[in-house]
Amino acid sequence: MADTSSIDLYFLLFGGTITFLLLAVGLFTFLLQYQKRIIKQDLAFKDAEVKHGQELYLGTLEATEKERERLARDLHDVIGASLSTMRLQLSDLEHKASQDPDLKNFSDRNKELIDQTILEVRRISNDLLPPGLEEFGLLYSIEGLCEQVLDFSDIDISLEVEEATTLNKQKSLIMYRIVQELLNNSVKHSEASKINIILSNKDGQFILIFKDDGKGFDYSEAYKKRSLGLKNIEVRAKMIEGSAEFVTKKDEGLKVEIRIPV
Repeated sequence: MADTSSIDLYFLLFGGTITFLLLAVGLFTFLLQYQKRIIKQDLAFKDAEVKHGQELYLGTLEATEKERERLARDLHDVIGASLSTMRLQLSDLEHKASQDPDLKNFSDRNKELIDQTILEVRRISNDLLPPGLEEFGLLYSIEGLCEQVLDFSDIDISLEVEEATTLNKQKSLIMYRIVQELLNNSVKHSEASKINIILSNKDGQFILIFKDDGKGFDYSEAYKKRSLGLKNIEVRAKMIEGSAEFVTKKDEGLKVEIRIPV
Protein backbone atom coordinates (compact mmCIF):
# COMPACT_ATOMS: atom_id res chain seq x y z
CA MET A 1 0.00 0.00 0.00
CA ALA A 2 2.83 2.36 0.85
CA ASP A 3 4.46 1.72 -2.53
CA THR A 4 1.17 2.32 -4.32
CA SER A 5 0.60 5.58 -2.42
CA SER A 6 4.12 6.75 -3.25
CA ILE A 7 3.59 5.96 -6.94
CA ASP A 8 0.31 7.90 -6.91
CA LEU A 9 1.99 10.92 -5.32
CA TYR A 10 4.83 10.91 -7.81
CA PHE A 11 2.31 10.50 -10.62
CA LEU A 12 0.48 13.59 -9.33
CA LEU A 13 3.81 15.38 -9.07
CA PHE A 14 4.77 14.51 -12.64
CA GLY A 15 1.34 15.49 -13.97
CA GLY A 16 1.39 18.76 -12.03
CA THR A 17 4.84 19.62 -13.37
CA ILE A 18 3.80 18.98 -16.97
CA THR A 19 0.63 21.03 -16.49
CA PHE A 20 2.62 23.91 -15.03
CA LEU A 21 5.13 23.87 -17.89
CA LEU A 22 2.33 23.86 -20.48
CA LEU A 23 0.63 26.76 -18.74
CA ALA A 24 3.90 28.70 -18.56
CA VAL A 25 4.46 28.21 -22.32
CA GLY A 26 0.87 29.25 -22.98
CA LEU A 27 1.26 32.37 -20.83
CA PHE A 28 4.50 33.34 -22.60
CA THR A 29 2.85 32.89 -26.02
CA PHE A 30 -0.17 34.90 -24.94
CA LEU A 31 1.96 37.80 -23.64
CA LEU A 32 4.04 37.79 -26.83
CA GLN A 33 0.90 38.03 -28.96
CA TYR A 34 -0.48 40.78 -26.73
CA GLN A 35 2.74 42.77 -27.08
CA LYS A 36 2.63 42.48 -30.88
CA ARG A 37 -1.00 43.60 -30.92
CA ILE A 38 -0.29 46.63 -28.72
CA ILE A 39 2.68 47.65 -30.89
CA LYS A 40 0.49 47.32 -33.97
CA GLN A 41 -2.23 49.44 -32.36
CA ASP A 42 0.32 52.07 -31.29
CA LEU A 43 1.64 52.32 -34.85
CA ALA A 44 -1.91 52.72 -36.14
CA PHE A 45 -2.48 55.32 -33.42
CA LYS A 46 0.49 57.45 -34.57
CA ASP A 47 -0.40 57.10 -38.23
CA ALA A 48 -3.98 58.17 -37.56
CA GLU A 49 -2.78 61.24 -35.69
CA VAL A 50 -0.72 62.45 -38.64
CA LYS A 51 -3.10 61.58 -41.48
CA HIS A 52 -6.63 62.06 -40.31
CA GLY A 53 -6.72 64.28 -37.24
CA GLN A 54 -8.89 64.26 -34.19
CA GLU A 55 -11.88 62.15 -35.23
CA LEU A 56 -9.91 59.19 -36.55
CA TYR A 57 -7.38 59.55 -33.76
CA LEU A 58 -10.07 59.21 -31.13
CA GLY A 59 -11.58 56.26 -32.98
CA THR A 60 -8.19 54.53 -33.03
CA LEU A 61 -7.65 55.40 -29.38
CA GLU A 62 -11.00 53.82 -28.53
CA ALA A 63 -10.08 50.69 -30.50
CA THR A 64 -6.74 50.48 -28.69
CA GLU A 65 -8.39 50.81 -25.30
CA LYS A 66 -10.96 48.14 -26.21
CA GLU A 67 -8.12 45.81 -27.19
CA ARG A 68 -6.38 46.57 -23.91
CA GLU A 69 -9.62 45.87 -22.05
CA ARG A 70 -10.14 42.54 -23.86
CA LEU A 71 -6.58 41.43 -23.17
CA ALA A 72 -6.83 42.49 -19.52
CA ARG A 73 -10.00 40.48 -19.04
CA ASP A 74 -8.46 37.46 -20.79
CA LEU A 75 -5.44 37.66 -18.51
CA HIS A 76 -7.64 37.90 -15.44
CA ASP A 77 -10.33 35.41 -16.37
CA VAL A 78 -8.33 32.76 -18.23
CA ILE A 79 -4.71 32.89 -17.12
CA GLY A 80 -5.45 34.08 -13.59
CA ALA A 81 -8.11 31.43 -13.06
CA SER A 82 -5.82 28.67 -14.39
CA LEU A 83 -3.00 29.73 -12.08
CA SER A 84 -5.34 29.80 -9.10
CA THR A 85 -6.56 26.29 -9.94
CA MET A 86 -2.97 25.06 -10.17
CA ARG A 87 -2.22 26.54 -6.77
CA LEU A 88 -5.15 24.67 -5.27
CA GLN A 89 -3.95 21.44 -6.85
CA LEU A 90 -0.47 21.95 -5.39
CA SER A 91 -1.98 22.62 -1.96
CA ASP A 92 -3.90 19.34 -2.26
CA LEU A 93 -0.73 17.54 -3.31
CA GLU A 94 1.13 19.06 -0.36
CA HIS A 95 -1.56 17.79 1.99
CA LYS A 96 -1.33 14.27 0.59
CA ALA A 97 2.46 14.37 0.66
CA SER A 98 2.79 15.86 4.15
CA GLN A 99 5.08 13.01 5.19
CA ASP A 100 7.41 13.39 2.17
CA PRO A 101 9.88 16.31 2.68
CA ASP A 102 10.95 16.32 -0.97
CA LEU A 103 7.40 16.63 -2.28
CA LYS A 104 6.55 19.29 0.29
CA ASN A 105 9.62 21.30 -0.69
CA PHE A 106 8.68 20.98 -4.37
CA SER A 107 5.13 22.11 -3.60
CA ASP A 108 6.30 25.12 -1.56
CA ARG A 109 8.66 26.29 -4.30
CA ASN A 110 6.04 26.02 -7.01
CA LYS A 111 3.35 27.71 -4.94
CA GLU A 112 5.72 30.65 -4.49
CA LEU A 113 6.38 30.75 -8.24
CA ILE A 114 2.64 30.63 -9.00
CA ASP A 115 1.96 33.43 -6.49
CA GLN A 116 4.60 35.60 -8.16
CA THR A 117 3.11 34.87 -11.58
CA ILE A 118 -0.38 35.75 -10.36
CA LEU A 119 0.91 39.09 -9.07
CA GLU A 120 2.63 39.77 -12.42
CA VAL A 121 -0.55 38.91 -14.35
CA ARG A 122 -2.50 41.24 -12.08
CA ARG A 123 0.04 44.04 -12.64
CA ILE A 124 -0.10 43.67 -16.43
CA SER A 125 -3.90 43.55 -16.31
CA ASN A 126 -4.02 46.76 -14.26
CA ASP A 127 -1.64 48.50 -16.69
CA LEU A 128 -3.90 47.55 -19.59
CA LEU A 129 -7.22 48.40 -17.95
CA PRO A 130 -7.39 51.31 -15.46
CA PRO A 131 -8.81 49.68 -12.32
CA GLY A 132 -11.98 51.35 -11.06
CA LEU A 133 -12.00 54.17 -13.63
CA GLU A 134 -15.58 53.60 -14.80
CA GLU A 135 -16.92 52.46 -11.42
CA PHE A 136 -15.26 54.97 -9.07
CA GLY A 137 -13.89 57.78 -11.25
CA LEU A 138 -10.60 59.37 -12.22
CA LEU A 139 -9.42 60.28 -8.72
CA TYR A 140 -9.72 56.68 -7.52
CA SER A 141 -7.68 55.40 -10.49
CA ILE A 142 -4.98 58.06 -10.05
CA GLU A 143 -4.70 57.09 -6.38
CA GLY A 144 -4.15 53.52 -7.56
CA LEU A 145 -1.33 54.64 -9.87
CA CYS A 146 0.33 56.52 -7.02
CA GLU A 147 0.07 53.47 -4.75
CA GLN A 148 1.76 51.32 -7.42
CA VAL A 149 4.69 53.77 -7.60
CA LEU A 150 4.96 53.85 -3.79
CA ASP A 151 5.07 50.06 -3.73
CA PHE A 152 8.16 49.70 -5.93
CA SER A 153 10.05 52.99 -5.49
CA ASP A 154 11.30 55.32 -2.75
CA ILE A 155 9.62 58.37 -4.28
CA ASP A 156 7.36 60.36 -1.96
CA ILE A 157 4.07 61.23 -3.70
CA SER A 158 1.60 63.91 -2.65
CA LEU A 159 -1.87 63.96 -4.25
CA GLU A 160 -3.98 67.07 -3.60
CA VAL A 161 -7.55 67.65 -4.75
CA GLU A 162 -8.52 71.32 -4.50
CA GLU A 163 -11.95 70.83 -6.03
CA ALA A 164 -13.46 67.59 -7.24
CA THR A 165 -15.04 67.38 -10.67
CA THR A 166 -16.50 64.68 -12.89
CA LEU A 167 -15.21 64.08 -16.41
CA ASN A 168 -16.79 61.93 -19.09
CA LYS A 169 -15.35 58.50 -19.86
CA GLN A 170 -13.20 59.66 -22.79
CA LYS A 171 -11.61 62.58 -20.95
CA SER A 172 -11.11 60.53 -17.78
CA LEU A 173 -9.31 57.82 -19.73
CA ILE A 174 -7.03 60.29 -21.51
CA MET A 175 -6.21 62.11 -18.25
CA TYR A 176 -5.44 58.76 -16.63
CA ARG A 177 -3.02 57.88 -19.45
CA ILE A 178 -1.35 61.31 -19.13
CA VAL A 179 -0.77 60.82 -15.39
CA GLN A 180 0.46 57.28 -16.07
CA GLU A 181 2.97 58.60 -18.63
CA LEU A 182 4.18 61.36 -16.29
CA LEU A 183 4.67 58.96 -13.37
CA ASN A 184 6.51 56.45 -15.56
CA ASN A 185 8.83 59.17 -16.87
CA SER A 186 9.60 60.42 -13.36
CA VAL A 187 10.30 56.92 -12.04
CA LYS A 188 12.45 55.84 -14.98
CA HIS A 189 14.32 59.00 -15.93
CA SER A 190 14.07 61.91 -13.46
CA GLU A 191 15.82 60.50 -10.36
CA ALA A 192 13.18 62.40 -8.37
CA SER A 193 12.59 61.96 -4.64
CA LYS A 194 9.26 63.82 -4.51
CA ILE A 195 6.25 64.10 -6.80
CA ASN A 196 3.33 66.45 -6.24
CA ILE A 197 0.05 66.05 -8.16
CA ILE A 198 -2.68 68.70 -7.85
CA LEU A 199 -6.18 68.37 -9.34
CA SER A 200 -8.49 71.36 -9.47
CA ASN A 201 -11.46 72.83 -11.32
CA LYS A 202 -11.35 76.54 -12.12
CA ASP A 203 -13.19 78.73 -14.63
CA GLY A 204 -14.79 75.75 -16.37
CA GLN A 205 -11.48 73.93 -16.77
CA PHE A 206 -10.12 70.76 -15.23
CA ILE A 207 -6.50 71.42 -14.25
CA LEU A 208 -3.79 68.88 -13.55
CA ILE A 209 -0.47 70.10 -12.16
CA PHE A 210 2.35 67.57 -11.96
CA LYS A 211 5.68 68.44 -10.31
CA ASP A 212 8.79 66.46 -9.51
CA ASP A 213 12.14 67.49 -8.01
CA GLY A 214 14.19 65.40 -10.43
CA LYS A 215 17.11 66.29 -12.65
CA GLY A 216 14.93 67.98 -15.29
CA PHE A 217 16.00 68.39 -18.90
CA ASP A 218 16.44 70.88 -21.72
CA TYR A 219 12.87 71.18 -23.01
CA SER A 220 13.81 72.83 -26.33
CA GLU A 221 16.28 70.07 -27.12
CA ALA A 222 13.83 67.34 -26.12
CA TYR A 223 11.05 68.93 -28.18
CA LYS A 224 13.25 69.15 -31.25
CA LYS A 225 13.96 65.45 -30.89
CA ARG A 226 10.20 64.91 -30.56
CA SER A 227 10.51 62.94 -27.34
CA LEU A 228 7.82 60.27 -27.47
CA GLY A 229 6.73 60.89 -23.87
CA LEU A 230 6.30 64.64 -24.37
CA LYS A 231 4.56 64.10 -27.69
CA ASN A 232 2.11 61.58 -26.23
CA ILE A 233 1.15 63.94 -23.41
CA GLU A 234 0.78 66.96 -25.68
CA VAL A 235 -1.22 65.13 -28.34
CA ARG A 236 -3.53 63.47 -25.83
CA ALA A 237 -4.31 66.84 -24.26
CA LYS A 238 -5.01 68.46 -27.64
CA MET A 239 -7.34 65.65 -28.68
CA ILE A 240 -9.74 66.64 -25.89
CA GLU A 241 -9.37 70.35 -26.72
CA GLY A 242 -6.89 70.88 -23.91
CA SER A 243 -3.37 72.20 -23.54
CA ALA A 244 -0.11 71.00 -22.04
CA GLU A 245 2.57 73.33 -20.67
CA PHE A 246 6.02 72.05 -19.67
CA VAL A 247 8.35 74.00 -17.39
CA THR A 248 11.75 72.41 -16.81
CA LYS A 249 15.48 73.00 -16.85
CA LYS A 250 18.44 70.78 -16.17
CA ASP A 251 18.78 70.12 -12.42
CA GLU A 252 15.56 72.07 -11.70
CA GLY A 253 12.89 69.40 -11.82
CA LEU A 254 9.77 69.33 -13.96
CA LYS A 255 6.37 71.02 -13.85
CA VAL A 256 3.59 70.05 -16.24
CA GLU A 257 0.22 71.80 -16.34
CA ILE A 258 -2.65 70.22 -18.26
CA ARG A 259 -5.89 72.17 -18.82
CA ILE A 260 -9.01 70.76 -20.44
CA PRO A 261 -12.55 72.11 -20.71
CA VAL A 262 -14.99 70.37 -18.37
